Amino acid sequence: MAPGARLRVGAEEGNSTWMWIRGGPSQPWLGMPVSPMDFGGQGFMFMRLSVIALVTLLGAWLIVRQINRPLARLAAEAPRIGLGDTPDTLEPIGGPLEVQHLTRAITSMANDLHHLHEERTLLLTGISHELRTPLSRLLLALHLPDVDFLEQKSAMCVDVNEMDETIDKFLTLVRSNDQEKIMTIAVRDWLEEMQAIARERYALQISCSEDIPAGSPCFLQCRPLALERVFRNIFDNAHRYGGGRMLIQVTPQAQHIEIRLRDYGPGVSPAHLLAMNLGILPRQSGHGAGIGVRICKRIMDLHHGSLGFENAVDGGLSVQLLFPTDTGKTA
Repeated sequence: MAPGARLRVGAEEGNSTWMWIRGGPSQPWLGMPVSPMDFGGQGFMFMRLSVIALVTLLGAWLIVRQINRPLARLAAEAPRIGLGDTPDTLEPIGGPLEVQHLTRAITSMANDLHHLHEERTLLLTGISHELRTPLSRLLLALHLPDVDFLEQKSAMCVDVNEMDETIDKFLTLVRSNDQEKIMTIAVRDWLEEMQAIARERYALQISCSEDIPAGSPCFLQCRPLALERVFRNIFDNAHRYGGGRMLIQVTPQAQHIEIRLRDYGPGVSPAHLLAMNLGILPRQSGHGAGIGVRICKRIMDLHHGSLGFENAVDGGLSVQLLFPTDTGKTA
């Protein structure tokens, strides 16, 4: 208020309340009646406060429920995850962004745990199954007389090499070679190295057919040691069951690079051919446990490619390796 201004509130005639104000000593008073605010009494005020409190509590309950519902669903999935199951049936849920991130993290962790559980089961059961036969032969040889024992020495060395190869395959399956660095290789030079390995180490009669233009060499981004493992598995099967002969065909296309390896053996039955393409090859008599197929498929998945098997029209097994254009390029 300005200096000299005055404000006065008081009751006047009729018990009404007036407010008087003047700007200075020489100015007249200005008065106006003031009516009290009626909230309907104490009962109405209590009702309004009760409604406000109820709405506040309801809103808080809805917010807490929206946050706790996805957490409750995740808690319900925890026993399944502990038993080695994967929450594939877990539908996408809402909630805050942090809860959604937690859901994805737990689902990914559960899938990783399930994958590790499967690998452990495969490793333990596969090794025990594959090593039982050579160990039984070694145990039998130890009980033979000295003369017969010496005659079985070469066979025992074969059994030891077989066990070493089996353990190496299972360890390769678990490691997956996913720590190896990606390198760019020339397909023509790479195939020449693979042909040399096939001839020297697997005694294969091998030939190569290329559809690569002379002035446009084809390059491939890959993990060389892992990819060599795929070729070695195929060479080994061709040496054992493919008649000792193999043909390699390379066909660069618009969306992928195709490498096809074909042997000249009896081929594979339709049932086992389907299982090989699915990567669930069961144990066959004299054919191992199909670990090589799983290793090859995993390495091809690591290269974002695909592995397919089919019987050739005129006999033999044909293996198709496809590398997509995001890992292969033509310079």
